[in-house]
Amino acid sequence: MGSMPITITYAEAKAEQPEELSLERLSLDDPWENRVREAADADGESFVTVGPMPSKEELESMLLRIKEVAHTVGCDCTVVHTQERPAADREGSSNNNPAKEGSHEREGEGPAVAHAASHTAYLVVRKLPSQGHHLDLRVAVVGNVDAGKSTLVGVLTGPVSFLDDGRGLARSRVLRHKHESESGRTSSIAEDQHMRLDASGANLAAERHQKHAVPDVAATAKVVSFIDLAGHEKYLRTTVYGLTAHEPDYVMVVVGANHGVTRMTKEHVGMAIALNVPLFVVITKVDLCPEPVMKETIKQLLKLLKLPGARKQPYAVRSLDDLVLACAGFGKSAITPIFTISCVSGVGVPLLRQFFNLMPMRRKWLELDTLPPEFLIDQYFNVPGVGLVVAGTLIRGVVRDQQLLVMGPNNQGKFNPVTIKSIHHMRSPVSALLPGQTGAFVVKSKTKEHVRNLGIRKGMVLLDSTPPPAATRRFRCDVLVLHSQTTMRVNYQPILYARNVRQCVRIAEMDKEVLRTGVRAQVTFEFMYRPEYLRAETKVLFTEGKTKAIGTIRELLE
Repeated sequence: MGSMPITITYAEAKAEQPEELSLERLSLDDPWENRVREAADADGESFVTVGPMPSKEELESMLLRIKEVAHTVGCDCTVVHTQERPAADREGSSNNNPAKEGSHEREGEGPAVAHAASHTAYLVVRKLPSQGHHLDLRVAVVGNVDAGKSTLVGVLTGPVSFLDDGRGLARSRVLRHKHESESGRTSSIAEDQHMRLDASGANLAAERHQKHAVPDVAATAKVVSFIDLAGHEKYLRTTVYGLTAHEPDYVMVVVGANHGVTRMTKEHVGMAIALNVPLFVVITKVDLCPEPVMKETIKQLLKLLKLPGARKQPYAVRSLDDLVLACAGFGKSAITPIFTISCVSGVGVPLLRQFFNLMPMRRKWLELDTLPPEFLIDQYFNVPGVGLVVAGTLIRGVVRDQQLLVMGPNNQGKFNPVTIKSIHHMRSPVSALLPGQTGAFVVKSKTKEHVRNLGIRKGMVLLDSTPPPAATRRFRCDVLVLHSQTTMRVNYQPILYARNVRQCVRIAEMDKEVLRTGVRAQVTFEFMYRPEYLRAETKVLFTEGKTKAIGTIRELLE
């Protein structure tokens, strides 16, 4: 669970206010003050709804109290949106709009509050950055080829005034290889794209002429990292690996308004739902799409999201009023926000930027910094004059410079001791990497054997040496077959994706004679080529051609 939204009602606001605010008094005073303080300590930020209030003066007084409470716990408080509705409108609309079912009269508040209150404020309470600590949010970007994924990422990670020119200007900031720039199609995983926000939600991106300039790290309070994945069908294996290895918090499904919902769009939505990652939809290129085509695209999208296997609740976001309602339930319910934007004209882009500012944290990374470190390696490089550099995601613990860890498993299942010589995070040198952050390490071998001879590959991990880690060759899974055109028996060999592991496995045993679409079974798998490092309760994905199955590791056997 991540950050939970907080609602402060008029009845709570009217409770007696303490004369002085302090951390000692907060533990004994109003419940809403406790909730704000606990959210700041545990999650780093919280989305707060204040009201409805009967008058503007009372709302402003309440906002001042919240800012005082936020200041005592080292937080910044920013008002995102205010609503002012006449009493008659509010009374008449409360039964018609299903999104506002919570606005009915509550017990103890009385009819005067329920009908006369019409002023509501939405604000973000966010921890001020300190010692390099900031909130990290990871968003995987998927969608059909030519939907505009890389262009959208380029616009979002640029300055507020930056837009695409319709000829590939924005995507040139994102694409990594020459053949990608020439064809316009992403074939690799681009994970070095970041949207930096300060405590008030302002964008810290450099201007166009400062493309490689590094913003002030000390002012960064929240970082949204985009994992730009491939959309073409022949790069589907790379996209699946990006969704499993890079541990995204959310998935952004990009749909081209002129192309509609394609087969690859359905594949990507299905994988996000199978991996239990919340998703939202962005419809791009609305400036060049005729109205009938746009309506047909939205119709196809709504049909896809409402299928029995998805059971999502589409919610079109066209204004700030829609946005604050979507943020309050996103990630914790079936609500799936849908944005319509254009990266050339800029229509809808400010609303999408604000959504990333308000997007709730899905995991409590701060609770994991006391655990032993675990770093998933998904890339490695040999840099001349520097040595071996490994890159990936830190799942738990803290890794510091000059720390001794073990790297493995190699083809024999052994782990080798290495020393961390240098750490980079978001293209900047840092002294430590925190849970939930992506980074790169320069590693040196602690033995006489050169680090290049340790058999470095994708799928390895960096771990603490105590207790000694063990590699796994056989494991037992609870499996659900999502789709299969054939029957699967013992010795069937699919490709397994589990976090940063991608390898062919063999079905050694199962409690059913055959597996078909929709069948649940307990299956024992065995790696075909080398042992891997796995953890129990990890979600896994199996593919082979058009066959797809999901499962959860229940037991590590050997």
